[in-house]
Amino acid sequence: MLQDELKRCREMLNGLRKAISGLPKGSISEREKHYKNKVYSYYYLKYRDGEKVISKHIPNSEIQKVKQELSMRKKYEKEIRSYEKRIAYLNKILRAGQRRRHGNTD
Repeated sequence: MLQDELKRCREMLNGLRKAISGLPKGSISEREKHYKNKVYSYYYLKYRDGEKVISKHIPNSEIQKVKQELSMRKKYEKEIRSYEKRIAYLNKILRAGQRRRHGNTD
């Protein structure tokens, strides 16, 4: 039964990692520019690629879509952390059970 739960958790973890790979990472920042008594705002997606920080301009028409994708990524990352903890816990229980069985046979 624990093996089945462990298998289910690993499948969910793989599915979440696959889903997260297609979503953008980073955060949205806004820059303002003042020109002729008007204020224009521009949105950028900032994320880290290795040691570089990348700023990518986002058109106003895509802001809502990118915000939704970023919030989905955060949600998936939180679920991934919980599945990783659960897998570690299940592995610990299974190892303890194997040691107990191994100890009884000696």
